Amino acid sequence: MKKFILILIAAFFVVTATAQTEVNCYRVYLHDKANSPYSIDQPEQFLSQRCLDKRARYNIPVIEEDLPVHPAYLHEIGQASPQLRVLAVSRWLNTVVVCCPDTICMGYVRNLPFVDSVKAVGYYDLSDLPTSPEYGITSDINQESDTTIYGKGYGQIALHNGHLLHAEGFHGEGMLIAMLDAGWLGFDSSPLLSNLYENGQIWGTYNFVPGMDNVYAFHGHGTACASIILSSIYATYDTLVGTAPAANMVFIRTEDPLTEQLLEEDFWVAGAELADSLGADVITASLGYTQFDDSTFVFDYSSCDGHTSVASLAATKAAHKGMVVCVAAGNEGSNEWHKLSRPGDAEDILCVGAINVDSIPASFTGCGPSYDGRVKPDVASCGWDTYMVNAYTYVDQDDNDMIYTYIAPGNGTSCATPNLAGLATCLWQALPQLTSLEVMQIIREAAHQYTAPDTLMGYGIPNIYQAWLDHRTDAVHELSVAHYIGYPNPCSDQLLISNPLCREVSLTIFDLSGRVVYAEKGFSAESLKRISTGNWPSGIYLVRVQERAGGSELLKIVRQ
Repeated sequence: MKKFILILIAAFFVVTATAQTEVNCYRVYLHDKANSPYSIDQPEQFLSQRCLDKRARYNIPVIEEDLPVHPAYLHEIGQASPQLRVLAVSRWLNTVVVCCPDTICMGYVRNLPFVDSVKAVGYYDLSDLPTSPEYGITSDINQESDTTIYGKGYGQIALHNGHLLHAEGFHGEGMLIAMLDAGWLGFDSSPLLSNLYENGQIWGTYNFVPGMDNVYAFHGHGTACASIILSSIYATYDTLVGTAPAANMVFIRTEDPLTEQLLEEDFWVAGAELADSLGADVITASLGYTQFDDSTFVFDYSSCDGHTSVASLAATKAAHKGMVVCVAAGNEGSNEWHKLSRPGDAEDILCVGAINVDSIPASFTGCGPSYDGRVKPDVASCGWDTYMVNAYTYVDQDDNDMIYTYIAPGNGTSCATPNLAGLATCLWQALPQLTSLEVMQIIREAAHQYTAPDTLMGYGIPNIYQAWLDHRTDAVHELSVAHYIGYPNPCSDQLLISNPLCREVSLTIFDLSGRVVYAEKGFSAESLKRISTGNWPSGIYLVRVQERAGGSELLKIVRQ
C-alpha cells in the first residue's frame, strides 16, 4: 500500500524495504466452532441492530461463519505464553493472528487439538511501539458560505453525472461508509472538516495496528480519501464538495504506515468484519498489496486470483453480506509489476482504476485481468488531479509540531476509489430495493465500455445518474398541479420559493448545463424559502422541489 500513499501525496514517512527474516507474528487456522456459546438464533450478541436490520431487509441469513471465534479457543491459545498477544481475529475465516516472540510456545499452539495450521505473517516489537505525537493545527478557516457551486470537486463528480443524482435529493443521507486506511492525520482538528463532527457524521474510529490507537496521527492518507467523499467546504479561498457529503463514516485503521507486512491483510479482514457488524453499507479501501518488506514472503501474480489472499476472500464475503465494496486497483501500472494489487482481485467487488476529468486513463493504474481471467479493474473514476484535503506536518518557530490542512489535487487509484464509493453510496440510497451485489452490477453495466472492457479501465466510466434512471421504481413524478411558486421571475439578487401547504420539501437548483448551483441536504416545511442569487450568472435555471412523500415539481426561473 505504501506506493499508493507516495503517489497520492509527497509522503509523511520514508519507508524502506528490508530483507527482514525475523518472524514473531502468526496466523492460526482453527478447525471449527463446535459448542460455541454463541448462536445464530441470537445474532444480537455479536451483530449490531443496524446490521441485523439490513440482513433482514435483503434476506441475508446469519450463518455459522458469522459466529465469533470460540472464546475457549482464544483463552487456550492465550495460555501458551504470557508474552503472547492476540492482534486480530476473523470470524469469517476462523483465524487468530498472534504475536509471540517465544517460538517454543508457538509449538504448543500448533499442537492444540482445535488448531489446523499456523502460518508466519510478520514481525512486531511490542516493547518498542510508536507513540502518538501531539499536534497544533493550522488551516484556511471557513469564513464565508458560498453554497452555489461544487468548487474544485465539480469535475470529478460530473464525470459520472453524480451532480444530477445529487440534484434528485441523494447526497448519502442515512448511509454508513466504512473506510479502511492508514490514518486520518488532522481530520478531527481541521477547520475545513469540523462541520462533519458538528453534524454527527463521523460515527467512530477503530484501530487494529499495534501502538497506533489514535487514528488521527501518523498518516494523512485517510484524510485525503475521506475528504473526497465527505467535504462540504466553502472557504474564503476555495470550495470543495464531495461525492456523498451527507453520508456517515467510520474510520478503521488496518494499514501500518511504517511497514508492509503480510499480517496487514489480516487487519484488513478484521476491518471488513467490523464494518459488517456495525451495519456499514459501503466499504472503501484505498489499500493494496504487491510486495512485503520481508523478502521471504514471496508474492507473485498467480496469487491475484481472488482466493489466495485472506483480504481478497474477506472482500468477497463482505459483498455477499450486504456491503458495496470499493477497492483500489493499485498504482503499479507503469512499473515492473504492472498488474493490479490484492485485494482488488476479489470477486464480486468494484476494483477501481484511475482516469482524469477528461476521461483519459492514468498509466499508473494497476492493470487487469485477475490471474484467473476476470475483468479488472471493474470500473474507472477520477484519480488523476483529484481534489481533496491534504495534511502535512511541520515544526513552527516555537518548536511546536503542527499540522496544516489545505485543498489540493492528488493522483492515484487511492483517489479514484473514494470518489466512486461516494457516488455508489448515493446510488444505493436512491435505489434501496437493490442488494449490494445488484448495485455493483448496475454500476458496471452503466459504464461506457461495458460491452468491450479493457485491462486499464475495465468496463469503463459509470454514468451513475443513468444507472438510477434505468432502475428507479419509486413513485416520483412531476405534479400536474403547481403547489410551489418561484418569484420574482425574472429575479436578480433574491429568489423566493413559496410552499403554501408547508409540505416537507428539499430544493435543488441547477443551470441548463446540469451544474448544481444550490442544493439542500435535508427536508423542511418552511412556507417561504429565501435564496440569494446575486452571484449567479444571468440565464435560465431549473428548480426541483422534491417532496419527502415522493412527489416533485420543476420550476423554471430566469436570473436577469
